[in-house]
Amino acid sequence: MDRERLQLFGDNLKAFLNSKLSREILVFAFFFIVSAGFWLLQTLHEDYEMEVQIPMSLEGVPMGTVITQELPSEITVKVKDRGSTLLRYYQWRQLPGIEIDFNGHEHRASFGHVVLTHAEIQKAVSQRLQLSTRIVSVHPDTLDYYYTRGMQKRLPVVFRGHVGTSSLHYLESLTVTPDSVTVWGSNELLDSMTSVPTEVTTISSLAENMEQKVALAPIRGAKVEPAEVLLKAEVDIYTEKEVRVPIVGTNFPGGYSLRTFPSSALVSFRVGTKKYSQITSDNFVLTATFEELMALPDSMLTLQLRSIPEGASQVKISPERVQFLIEQTDTE
Repeated sequence: MDRERLQLFGDNLKAFLNSKLSREILVFAFFFIVSAGFWLLQTLHEDYEMEVQIPMSLEGVPMGTVITQELPSEITVKVKDRGSTLLRYYQWRQLPGIEIDFNGHEHRASFGHVVLTHAEIQKAVSQRLQLSTRIVSVHPDTLDYYYTRGMQKRLPVVFRGHVGTSSLHYLESLTVTPDSVTVWGSNELLDSMTSVPTEVTTISSLAENMEQKVALAPIRGAKVEPAEVLLKAEVDIYTEKEVRVPIVGTNFPGGYSLRTFPSSALVSFRVGTKKYSQITSDNFVLTATFEELMALPDSMLTLQLRSIPEGASQVKISPERVQFLIEQTDTE
């Protein structure tokens, strides 16, 4: 059965190859391949533009020298040439790297800062290209790096940004770990610095404790370690509390005392659950001086708190006004 199928397939193929349709297809395929070849040759001889990447590296850095701001790892070069040449660049994927000799440029340093000009970069790039290739652009067009001979300073970290909570919560504490970092740089740069800021960070509607890594803001010419810190925010939920606070007169001359109706007021406030038991009536002071009372036009006193404990907010007094009487007491 298999031999018969094979024989049948061979007969059909032979018949097809001897047919007029087969000859037409072969002729079409031949001319198609020839025209495609001519098109490809013509295309490869035309000029095109493309971008290539060239690695960058700094070599020969002496022991004890800290590079505080590195060169970019690579530069992007837009070149123009025939398609055949650009095809080779595409096959290479990446051109040979450019190695910058540290010792060869150290004499040009200003406060540990070395600048490579556009002309120097173009010269180094052209040495890695075919003679027929033209450089259209180089990005970045200037390069620089900073270094120091080990000068360093320990500086505190300052958080930049805003941490907001939901309406039912408040921010109990906000810390960064570590709270200080090591900064390498020139003496002039270190002397001008007093702290290291974080990147601007905004967090909204926080309803639970949070830990988040935050990057430190880059400082031109400086190297900072570590480059990020851990931001820790602790939140607490608000609750309502009421305490009764007595109304007290102060600076009264001998033989006189203050009586108010009522003698105390109800103070309500909002406080976090962690501080709920810590804040009592002893933390609030409702007083009125003799001089203040004597200056009032009538016998009604508007109550004011002389102190509000930390952690209490949205404080209200009830009643807000009380009637008072200055009594003269018996003296010997």
